[in-house]
This record gives sequence, C-alpha cells and structure tokens, in this order.
Amino acid sequence: VPLVGQSNAQIYVEIPVRQDQAWEEIRRGYLASVNFTDDNVGRVLDALGRSSYSDNTVVVLWSDHGYHLGEKRTFSKFSLWEEATRTPLIIYDPRNKSGNGQSCSQPIGLINIYRTLCELSGLKTPDYVDGISLVPWLDEPKLPKERPALITWGRGNYSLRLNQWRYTRYFDGTEELYDHHQDPHEWNNLASRPEYMEMMQKLASTWLPKQEAAQVTSGRELYNVSDADQPEKMIKSYQRYVKRYKKAGLLPPLD
Repeated sequence: VPLVGQSNAQIYVEIPVRQDQAWEEIRRGYLASVNFTDDNVGRVLDALGRSSYSDNTVVVLWSDHGYHLGEKRTFSKFSLWEEATRTPLIIYDPRNKSGNGQSCSQPIGLINIYRTLCELSGLKTPDYVDGISLVPWLDEPKLPKERPALITWGRGNYSLRLNQWRYTRYFDGTEELYDHHQDPHEWNNLASRPEYMEMMQKLASTWLPKQEAAQVTSGRELYNVSDADQPEKMIKSYQRYVKRYKKAGLLPPLD
C-alpha cells in the first residue's frame, strides 16, 4: 500500500485499541449506533405514514462515509478503501410501486442525489450541479452503468469504484488497484502488474478530475481545512506516529 494510503488510515496511538475488550466495545458501540438510527428512522416513517404527506413524499436515507472496525489493520474512517467509502443509500418513492424494495449493485456516488431529487420533484436542475440522475436505476436496478463512483479524501487523492474494480491514485502518483470479484477485502494491490497499466491509464484519463478545486485559505470557516488538505504534512505526521506504534503494540495499516 502506498505511503499516502497508509498515512490517511493511520491509527492514532492515543486510541486505546490494545486495552482489554477495546475492540469488542468499539464494535458494540458501532452496532448500537446502527440500531439506534434504525429505531428512529422507523419512528420518522411511522409519523410520515400517519400524515397527509405519505403519498407525495420521497424518502432518502444515506450516510456520509463508512467505517473500519479493524479491516486492513485500521479503525474509523479516513481512507479510500471499501470499508470507509461504502455507504447506505435508500430511496423510497411512493409512486414507484415496482421499483421500491429492490436492490441495485451498481456503484453510486452521493453527488447524484441532488439531480435525482430534482427529477423526482419535477424541478429543473441548475446547470452548475454535478452528477447524474439515478431515476433510471430506481425503475431498473440492473441497468448497466458506465460512470464509476468517484471518491476523494485528502487533496489530490481519488478513488474510482466500478462493479469489478477499485482504482485509487494519490496526489504523488502512487496507485492502488483491487479486483473485487477475486479480492472483495482489498488485500492484493494489483497496481504494479503490467497487464493492468492500460486499464488504469484509461480510467485516470477518463474519470479523474483534471483540475483541483480552489483551496480555502482564509475566512471564518477555515477550521474545515485539515491536514488532509496538506498531504505532505499528513505523511510527516504519520511517519512520526509509526515510530510510536511498536511501543503501543500497534501495527501500521498494511505497511
């Protein structure tokens, strides 16, 4: 795994993951959070069902990121791997009796929600909005989809998720490639294999951004700029932490 990928997914030594029962407590806390959310979503839907809006309200449930619970030797989010980037997405349209309840296996980016809701609501989508409408897949979940889901974490770091592949390129040009048909847990990085070079080049030239968005450097909201927006600083921070890992009994993420 490239150094940038390791530094993104570093485990901070202050987190007491080596203490007795720590991982079990983390898992319990995660599952309890999911259960709490599930219960309260049910309360919202029950209230909607009792209201006069139940027949003309589209319901969307999604999460902003996934979560590592030890996979790939890391914890929390902050990576471009499957566990951190795969999120739930449920869209319920009371008018779509045949589509509701079906599952779509195509990689879908959350950036597409805006256009989807505009179409479902009969509103014109502003020209500046990115993404595509997912309405065709609500009607036909098995419909082929060429455009991969694009994910980013840290300035200049991008990952493309296709049905079979995850291709990641970091700001320094290092890469990861995983075959999800053969390696769903992303253990074997194929990026150095010559037979995949042409495919990776095509994915990068077709789907990766050609220009970075302007970076915020001043203003009252500057607290949103983190080390992730300064990748060299992120790597140096990680290298300092690696020296403390052995003392804490930790292994670096997939060194």
